[in-house]
Amino acid sequence: MRKLLWVLFAAGVLSGCKKEEAPAPARQAAGTEAGEGSREAPTEAPEAFDDSKPYALTQAKLDAYVGYQRQVLDAYAAMARELQAAKARLTAGTLDAQGRPVGMTESMKAIESKAESEAQARRAAGLSEEDVNRIGSLITDVITQRHMAAMLDLAGELEKLEEMQARLKPEQQKELAPQIEVMRQRVEETEKLVSVRKIHGDANVDLVLTREQDLMRNYQDMLKSFGGKAQ
Repeated sequence: MRKLLWVLFAAGVLSGCKKEEAPAPARQAAGTEAGEGSREAPTEAPEAFDDSKPYALTQAKLDAYVGYQRQVLDAYAAMARELQAAKARLTAGTLDAQGRPVGMTESMKAIESKAESEAQARRAAGLSEEDVNRIGSLITDVITQRHMAAMLDLAGELEKLEEMQARLKPEQQKELAPQIEVMRQRVEETEKLVSVRKIHGDANVDLVLTREQDLMRNYQDMLKSFGGKAQ
């Protein structure tokens, strides 16, 4: 599934570089090579796990995941550079010895290299696929909410609303009170990660927050890699 997602991503990067369809013999050769490649390097069978059961995060696994996440981001950055170079060659119309577009072949190699780097990083960190998926889900929920809270500055908006209320007449203050109460509850829920704690448990969330600075840095680097705007 992950490899398919990266293939789709590569297709997006290479879009706009439309070429004539390769002759039938070339397409058959490409299919034959793909088949041989799959026989030579079989993919690992995915691990089966039940994500409905509680997951107990430990400090050791969290620390391992932070390092794993950084290596994956580095691998993604390298793949993105290779895809951009492949796009340039595809645009230039460079062909290999068999007359096939060089850029497309290189893009597939870049994706496969990234996937292998990710698997190696996971194994080196001593994490299972379940660890990566469960910890990744937990960290994503915590860090994205913290990031959005910082961007929206709900606490600052609440303070401005309360200051405005203080300058109003008593009857106007009363009318504004329900809105302020709703905002106050929203700020409290966001800052305390109430909804995230209901899903993942207090212990897991509190543990993730001990590495918030590193995880937030990784998250912002990820946004930059995908062309997003980090705050």
